[in-house]
Amino acid sequence: MRFADILRLCGQNLLRRKSRTILTVLGVVVGCCSIVIMVSLGAGLTEQNRAMLRQMGDLTIINVYAQGSASGAMTMGGASSSGSGSGTSAKLDDATIDDMKRIPGVVGASAQMTLDTPVRLTADNGRYIADYGTIEAVDLSQLDVLGFAIADGAKPVKDDEVLAGQYFAYQFMDKYRPEGQNYRQQPYDMGDGTVMECDDMGNCAAVPADQAKGAFFDPMTTQITLTIGDEESGGATAATGTTGATGTSDGGSGTAASTAPNVFKLKVTGTLKEDYNKGQSTSNGLLMDLDQLKAMIAKADRTAAKTTTYGSALVKVSDISQVSDVEQQIRDMGFGTNSSEQTRKSLEEQSRAIQLVLGGIGAVSLLVAAIGITNTMIMSVTERTREIGIMKALGCYVRDIRIMFLGEAGFIGLLGGLIGCVVSALVSLVINLIALGGVNGTTIWNAIVGGEDVSRVSVIPWWLYLFALAFSCAIGVVSGFQPANRAVRIPALDAIRNDG
Repeated sequence: MRFADILRLCGQNLLRRKSRTILTVLGVVVGCCSIVIMVSLGAGLTEQNRAMLRQMGDLTIINVYAQGSASGAMTMGGASSSGSGSGTSAKLDDATIDDMKRIPGVVGASAQMTLDTPVRLTADNGRYIADYGTIEAVDLSQLDVLGFAIADGAKPVKDDEVLAGQYFAYQFMDKYRPEGQNYRQQPYDMGDGTVMECDDMGNCAAVPADQAKGAFFDPMTTQITLTIGDEESGGATAATGTTGATGTSDGGSGTAASTAPNVFKLKVTGTLKEDYNKGQSTSNGLLMDLDQLKAMIAKADRTAAKTTTYGSALVKVSDISQVSDVEQQIRDMGFGTNSSEQTRKSLEEQSRAIQLVLGGIGAVSLLVAAIGITNTMIMSVTERTREIGIMKALGCYVRDIRIMFLGEAGFIGLLGGLIGCVVSALVSLVINLIALGGVNGTTIWNAIVGGEDVSRVSVIPWWLYLFALAFSCAIGVVSGFQPANRAVRIPALDAIRNDG
């Protein structure tokens, strides 16, 4: 028999018993939908985890630190701590940074320093005061390569210019305001066009982002005064060895303050977008060039040793898939590393485990559908025994009869898989629309394909549709294999004499 004839017979036999075929196909549809939807929920969890990690910062940044040094802290009176207690760890210096830049997949690298010394920050001639602050430094020539995002303004070009974190101004107190009104806490973005604002007394309210009060002052239009060192000793005792009446306590105006070696006037040229993977300075601190911070430390404390090694560094990788390999190469160089890669892998392993569990639950439904297909085909063989005998008597090959029954079973699986995929897509769309909170043009599109700021609950990748179709067809063929073998084993004469 020609293949076209076999296909025609398959279609005729299935249409001859429409109710039985429809019910069998419906079982495959339910099983296919169960698998696709269950796995899509696991894939949606993976997408949500990745979105959560993106909010935490750049996933392609690797934090490198010298063994025995938890950070790149710089203190007055000495260089940064680097290396382990045994003194055998590798040195994190400029030459090492250059070696890291040559690692395949690395697009940029810079040493990172953090000023680990008490500081005072003031603005507007001492009206606004912050008794703490994060002062960090990187190689500003690597700023763009490392992925630091400047939300407003431009990169510093002069020695007294710095970048401020996104919420830098919110740590300042207005000393002319009464208690309870002298602080404005950092607002929290609600993600719906509003921000949560809280006063110093803990009273919070959500307001439109464009109506938020904001900080007391704009750091880009206000000169910042940085005082390094202990104020009780005037801050310069460590540098000069003299009693410390070298500057005012608030770093304000005055001849003494302007000439004190530990007081620095800074101009903010831009504000950074918050990214904790690149350092706390992107949130509520100041970021400057490495040479600038070294010069400030040397001026504030002339007894400080010249810095040749660092406690930490930032390494930028071109793609998240290369983070693990680059981290391993850096560890082989004798340094410790930290990145979002381990967290990402852990979350993805959890997501895969959940997907397997959910997929297993869906597979039970498809197993039931497979039993239904087997039952349908066995009944079909029983009812068509005489027909099989006539076909054998007319000279039909055994393989053609087997192919016919397998084709019927495979077609039931294919049709059920196709319908199941369509139904799964619609169910996934409805789930995402409900989760995203509405039906409009943008939301429907985002519910289907996602987006940078969209976390879908149900995600059906293209390969899942192909897998569902292939699996449904395979279930159909496997379920029809035993009935097909039963059909070809029936002797022709016995089959013809059968009255069924």
